[in-house]
Amino acid sequence: EAEAPEAEVSTVAELPTEEGKNIFSKVGDFVKNAFSAREEEAPKEEKLEVSRLTKIPVKEGAVPDMVAATEKDEFKALVKTFGGFVGVKMYAVGDGHVVTHSRWVDEAAAEGGKAALGDVLKTFMAEFVAGPPEEALVGPEMWAVDGPAASEPPVAVRLTKIGFKGEESREAALALLRSKEGAFKELGGLVGVSSYQTAPTEAFVVASYTSEEALDAAAPVAKEVLGDAMEHFSGVPAQETGTVEYIWPAKEPSWIEKVSAYLSPTKKAPPPPAEEEEAGEAEAEPEAEAAEAAEEEGAEEEADKPPPPPSLFEKVAAALSPRKEKPPAAEAPAAEAPAAEAPA
Repeated sequence: EAEAPEAEVSTVAELPTEEGKNIFSKVGDFVKNAFSAREEEAPKEEKLEVSRLTKIPVKEGAVPDMVAATEKDEFKALVKTFGGFVGVKMYAVGDGHVVTHSRWVDEAAAEGGKAALGDVLKTFMAEFVAGPPEEALVGPEMWAVDGPAASEPPVAVRLTKIGFKGEESREAALALLRSKEGAFKELGGLVGVSSYQTAPTEAFVVASYTSEEALDAAAPVAKEVLGDAMEHFSGVPAQETGTVEYIWPAKEPSWIEKVSAYLSPTKKAPPPPAEEEEAGEAEAEPEAEAAEAAEEEGAEEEADKPPPPPSLFEKVAAALSPRKEKPPAAEAPAAEAPAAEAPA
């Protein structure tokens, strides 16, 4: 008789069916699929913030009035209507000029900045300006470095407009700036330096300081850096210095600054002279007595109030807790029967 073929024994465990999978396997599959779908998504295009720098002639002594105009509710309401608007600083520079430095989320939003500035000048600044603004310098930030005073508000600025011999010269100058970052980070009072590419062969540099004294002290370093890069420039850079007159939105303190302010010890006022202490104690006695009487009355009123009803959690806890059986009450002793009278 032919022998029956032996049944094949599989050395690999059969994969479980969808119904046979446990909850952990299903969760693992869900997470795996979620990450796979995320990887397949096309990377989102990053938006590059764009700045607009506009020089505006103003009347003599008009800057404080311009700043006051920005505090009006109508001005703040108008600013909120600017699509893609990030913020703005206003610098008072030179003789009778201001420079507005507005920031926008991208190039498309920055294109609307010209109309936005026109609305502001027409509605709130018409009586303060002395002529039409110059053509704006528009472009993204191409290099920046924070100074040791990066967390402090800027007070003074040095503005530098640079032209390059070509795009290769621009990149060579940028490489030189990056090599000097260590020197910038040691400049006392430097908030930061930012360079904006306003054209393929042009740049506008804004250096901010905590004071005009710090700005003046840093002048030799700025001169040295420009001197080293002069071979890449198409001409002598144009420089102006000024003061920061307006910032919107105002810088919020960092969480470290908030914690430091909260933890710092408060200064106590010196104790008053002895005579003033005695007079203060005499005046405080009737006040203390009145306060004690009020506390006693409040305590009596609290005692008279009925206890509050139990909360839902207290009711549930009482219902679930094992009830303790009360011990049986002790039987009262039986009254003694009157003694039987002796028979006569």
